[in-house]
Amino acid sequence: MSACDANLDHRYLIDAFDLNIESADISFYPTMLRYPSRRAQSYVVRQVGKRAASSETRAGGGAGIGNVHHQLFPTDDNSLFRHVAQPRTVSVIGAPMTYGQPFVGTDRGPELLRESGLLKDLSSLGWRVEDIPDLDFDAICAEAAKNSSTCSVSPNAKHSLQVGAGCSALADLVESKLRLGRFPLILGGDHSIGIGSLAGILRAKPQTGVIWVDAHADLNVPTVSESGNMHGMPLGLMMKELIEDRRIIPGLEWLEDESKDGSGPPRLPPDSLVYVGLRDIDQAERRFIKQLGIKAFTMYDIDHLGIGRVMDLALEHLMKNNPDRPLHLSYDIDAVDPVHALPQGQR
Repeated sequence: MSACDANLDHRYLIDAFDLNIESADISFYPTMLRYPSRRAQSYVVRQVGKRAASSETRAGGGAGIGNVHHQLFPTDDNSLFRHVAQPRTVSVIGAPMTYGQPFVGTDRGPELLRESGLLKDLSSLGWRVEDIPDLDFDAICAEAAKNSSTCSVSPNAKHSLQVGAGCSALADLVESKLRLGRFPLILGGDHSIGIGSLAGILRAKPQTGVIWVDAHADLNVPTVSESGNMHGMPLGLMMKELIEDRRIIPGLEWLEDESKDGSGPPRLPPDSLVYVGLRDIDQAERRFIKQLGIKAFTMYDIDHLGIGRVMDLALEHLMKNNPDRPLHLSYDIDAVDPVHALPQGQR
């Protein structure tokens, strides 16, 4: 794995992880623990020949209730972490964004995750931990807001100056850590931080595939958004098919800057994205998913096939043409049944 937006998932290698609490936005690249066993739809841990106790059914995917004892095992097999430098180090980046949606509280996500023992858990998995102070979005976004009286404001991209400034700072930090060979673990914050996470990752590693675990598609752009809330736009803003020039949105002009390696502005091809857990999709997003041929697994698919089979298919789609590509996982907590975890901010 290479980066993650806020929860750790594992199999193949993940390079980034992005975890949101509103939204739990975690980023990973290909780098972790389980590889699919074709025979019985079980998972094999590449560690001293031991197999993970998990769902093992020959018909459906199964929930694995009652036979999952410990899914995360530390390992010294460095081939699993080929996208990060040794000794492998996770850079925990707090991104307490709250301007992408209308509710206060999402900015407490990084604090609450740390208090729950995140750093200790990461260390127990054999990682060195670099705990970076949270990005100071209060100062960054307040400075950006001063320009609101002197520049045009997008009528359907609310608080775009604040979101743009915060995500620009996040993108720079994520990119710098990836170029050092670190694993960025990004803690949100509302899901508009995905703009910064994706931009930083795609500038450093343009071939990255993306797994988006979310109840929502986050594929809106200002021209079709029903609310104008930018936590519903991170993926839409990365696709050239949906918005050709992002400089039309005040605060997002930096997204059209050339990457340091000359690979062009950060963009995500539709075939480099897989959705997992969709259940609440806007009409325009449904149309985009169909028109662009984006691979999508809804909650119906998970119930029908089982999460193991869904993840096999997701990884097969992303890795078929480039088995060594890095992956980014973005995990929004609203993918969890609200009976168990009520998300803070909704469209």
